[in-house]
Amino acid sequence: MTMQIKKDKLNKAFFLLSIIIIVILAFLLLQKRFGLYFKKAPFSLKLVRVIGAGYRLKGPAGVAFGKRNNIYVVDSGNSRILKFNIRGRYIRQWGIEGKTTGEFMVPLFAAAHGNPERIYVVDSGNSRIQVFKPNGDFASEFGISKNQNRMLIQPTCVAFSDGKIFVVNSGADDIMIYSKNGNFYESIGNSLIKSNEGNVPSEKINGSGSAVKKNKKGNKNKKNSNSSNISGKSAVKNLTVAFKLKKPVSITFSKKYIYVSDYGLSKILVFNRQFDYIGAIGIKGQSGHRLYHPVGIVYRNGYLYVANYGRSILTVFKLAGGYNVVKAYNFGTPGIGKNNFNHESNISMSLNGKYIAIADTNNNRVLIYRIFGS
Repeated sequence: MTMQIKKDKLNKAFFLLSIIIIVILAFLLLQKRFGLYFKKAPFSLKLVRVIGAGYRLKGPAGVAFGKRNNIYVVDSGNSRILKFNIRGRYIRQWGIEGKTTGEFMVPLFAAAHGNPERIYVVDSGNSRIQVFKPNGDFASEFGISKNQNRMLIQPTCVAFSDGKIFVVNSGADDIMIYSKNGNFYESIGNSLIKSNEGNVPSEKINGSGSAVKKNKKGNKNKKNSNSSNISGKSAVKNLTVAFKLKKPVSITFSKKYIYVSDYGLSKILVFNRQFDYIGAIGIKGQSGHRLYHPVGIVYRNGYLYVANYGRSILTVFKLAGGYNVVKAYNFGTPGIGKNNFNHESNISMSLNGKYIAIADTNNNRVLIYRIFGS
């Protein structure tokens, strides 16, 4: 009798173990199928989260993804940083208005970087970059200098590449480069940027100076988004006439190129890694896929995401070879609804490339989208 009971218990254990194994295998199979679907699906964005209600955000100008998909919101109007998880659950906040360490005057941007992770906050009103630990403890600052050629003046963005820190120094129309420790390295301004037009790819060039490929059949427009192929005829204009930084505000990188959004020119300027000017993506305007006062930009997996601030939409360019525009999309429309924007300032991509966060500044909120098909 005892042996029979033990045998029955053993059979039940094997049965439960079999069920668990089947469930795990089914989950992995479905996960793989969904992963393939996300990659093969037409390029689109789906709103999954809205952060802002209940936290009295006031003109949030920046947003940054950190490790574990934590989200740091630059609440510019309240001079503070708020931290949330990907589900929108509040974790902590720090900062008040002021000029001393840990205080902010018109903070505009933040970026999470490094191991251990540090949060770099663009304290624009104080013309400096402040660095914090993820718990909000102050770590360091840089950018203030008695040397006029080395000081930050109303910076708007900070980014990282090749072991260096790049700060868009909007108030001086240049890019300041620092070592990973925050020591000044060099300044890149109009007088130092050279033309590399002789090395522009051989595809046709549109009137804005951006290289493009031949037309292909476009996909049908989708709800709250549209796309089109880009074409053009004219060559890159003489750079002494066509190019000059007017108000750079954001910077992002691909393997071969550097992209800078210029608010005054309403274009995305393209440079090689030596900071030679290559050309520009986008044409100034308020229709189609034209840009009007672009602000935040992000490059990932062949797509350039642009917060088209002046039009209150998100414009995305699909690029070939990191430079040639082959298709463009618009997402959202101006307004205060679920899928509307009201002068969105900055954007951030999660480390796994699955989510994009948008600081919807004048709607006092942050929108989180799931990316499909990229």
